[in-house]
Amino acid sequence: MLDLCLLGCGGSLPVPQRGLTSLLLSYNGRKILIDCGEGTQVSMKILGWGFKTIDVICFTHAHADHVVGLPGLLLTIANSEREEPLTIIGPPGFLKILNGLRVLCPQLPYDISFKEADLEGGVNLNIDDLSIKSLALDHTVSCVGYSIYVARARKFDPIKAKANNIPVTLWSKLQKGETVEQDGITYHPDMVLGESRQGLKLSYF
Repeated sequence: MLDLCLLGCGGSLPVPQRGLTSLLLSYNGRKILIDCGEGTQVSMKILGWGFKTIDVICFTHAHADHVVGLPGLLLTIANSEREEPLTIIGPPGFLKILNGLRVLCPQLPYDISFKEADLEGGVNLNIDDLSIKSLALDHTVSCVGYSIYVARARKFDPIKAKANNIPVTLWSKLQKGETVEQDGITYHPDMVLGESRQGLKLSYF
């Protein structure tokens, strides 16, 4: 299931009940964070989604109200015992900002991979059924927006399953995309699945 939470939408100055810019997406146990303004951790704690499974942090640009929450967040992720690599995406020039912020958290138990979102070609990153693409935006500094695409599984077709004489006990596995062999017969997912479905798209500009 796809869940979204606008953690903050304020600019420059935080105010009660409205944090600085940040959006969190959760899908099948994985999370993508876009921007990380001051107080992002507080909003996440209130939300109760946890920190360990943040796989990607995308930054639109390097203004302080979008980035200063990063050092603390990286340390909190470390305290959650994450060891998997974490990917950070940012516009041209953002690596310098990232390296500066990393002075506050030089030693982490996980690696950080940085990908620059080029203003012409953009960046494409795939994580399981999710794909992230960047697009150049007009701002006073290098700035990019992001579109996140979520692939959707084909629907289960019980009429098709019955027509193909598929044992009911195998329906669940076939629906999940598994190929099953039983009594010398091989059953494929196509035997129970319907037409392809259009995926979901979220854009953050």
